[in-house]
Amino acid sequence: MLSWILITCLSQVAVQSQYYSETLPYHPRPVKVTNLHFFMHEFTGITAVQVAQVNITSNDNNSSVPFAPLVAVNDPLRTGPEPDSEVIGNVQGIALLAGMNASSTQYIDFGFNTGKFNGSSLSVFSRGEPGLAVVGGRGRFMMATGVALFNPILINATNVIIKFNVTVIHY
Repeated sequence: MLSWILITCLSQVAVQSQYYSETLPYHPRPVKVTNLHFFMHEFTGITAVQVAQVNITSNDNNSSVPFAPLVAVNDPLRTGPEPDSEVIGNVQGIALLAGMNASSTQYIDFGFNTGKFNGSSLSVFSRGEPGLAVVGGRGRFMMATGVALFNPILINATNVIIKFNVTVIHY
């Protein structure tokens, strides 16, 4: 008798919890194109830190494919290449160097915390040459696509400054 009650209760739960959706008309918003220009300032060991590394080298496994460390970044975004230029946000993400031509695969998020785009961000996931693919965003950049072209301004043992020109298509 107890098993019969249990089976009856379970069958009622399945009937009352069916999937439900309602079709709504589609009203597209106008497409916007935004061009952004900013500089990423990276300080090795401070804003870019190695978090993992393989335990073999390319010579150990008879492979010609180089592998390098996985690096986590949290770099400031600035309006100019000068170290004291205004901070407009930050870049957070990871980068991995791997492959025959030592290309970098990156997932980074450009987060803005001042001005017109305060609280918005752009998500980038791509190989690093010659530009990065914009694959999404939040805030004012919802459903963003586009490209983030970059040009290294300074690269040395402790500092990297990269100029970004980003074209974003969003709604």
